Amino acid sequence: MPTFEDIAKIANVSKATVSLALSDSTKISLETKIKIRNIAKSIGYNLSGMEGGKWLRNKSIGILYVSHVPDFEKDFFRDTLIGVTEDAANTGYDVVFLGSHMPKSAEDKPDDLADKVVQSGVEGVVVISSIPNLKGFGKLQDMHFPMVFIGNRKVDGSGRHIFNVCSDHYNGGKMAAEYLLDDLGHTRISLVGRVQMPHWELDRANGFFSHLRNSGLADIENGKVLISERYKPEDEGWGKLGEIGPTAIFALNASIGMSVLHYLRSVGKRIPEDVSVIVFDDFASFPYENPPITVIKQNKEALGSLAVKLLIDLLDKSKIPPRQMLISTELIERNSCAAAQP
Repeated sequence: MPTFEDIAKIANVSKATVSLALSDSTKISLETKIKIRNIAKSIGYNLSGMEGGKWLRNKSIGILYVSHVPDFEKDFFRDTLIGVTEDAANTGYDVVFLGSHMPKSAEDKPDDLADKVVQSGVEGVVVISSIPNLKGFGKLQDMHFPMVFIGNRKVDGSGRHIFNVCSDHYNGGKMAAEYLLDDLGHTRISLVGRVQMPHWELDRANGFFSHLRNSGLADIENGKVLISERYKPEDEGWGKLGEIGPTAIFALNASIGMSVLHYLRSVGKRIPEDVSVIVFDDFASFPYENPPITVIKQNKEALGSLAVKLLIDLLDKSKIPPRQMLISTELIERNSCAAAQP
């Protein structure tokens, strides 16, 4: 059975400090109390009977939103938030919104993020972010603070594993390839992505190209086109796309998908008569475009719901190893894709 000495050794404090922290003494800082309590829970120390009213009052979890404010995140955040709040309510937890949009300059102040979380009094946080390599979480990790990340994120400067819930991007990309090649018969296919792809978009591209290569299209990666995030007619990538002349295009995210639509319309290409278009992830306007856009859709509510289940599991149980949980994507067929012409 774990002892005060075990907790003190991991926390690098004295046994007296452990005793004071677990008895909610005013002599110990809130940050140290949280760190020691979380270490105690993580090694299976029985806290029943030692927790003061302070610990029992705050049956709440936080939603920490860290972003650089791209417009196309709004749908993702809204739908995921619904999943988080519904599941939290069903399990008796209040939800506290902790974060908002973080400009890049704020990433250089990691303690601000940890202090905000600690001072909120929440027991754990669900982190929603569009930033691939997150900064400012090292202090929370040192405190063994319960965190679940939505999306396959990495904590910058840390080799420690984290709990995360994400969509199966690789198989989503593979699904797009199967649809265009196997179902519709396209062999002249281009993938369009941004110049600096985050690792989840690289997963989509890898799944897409893997299926096409395994199906015998050996030089298919020559059809990859990289463009700016927003549509710019002068972008060199559009010239390359025009030279390739694909009969089908797979756009790696919703904003790239919108740029592809702008480009095709500007050069007089009809969708799907001249070019079929499929986009990874849905966007509010896609069902109402002319024609409506076929997508590989993430279940954003399920991401939020599963993240809460995992976080509460982490709060209620000890010795759970960090892990990643995947949620399947779904093909939503609309009218922007058609069979290849013989």
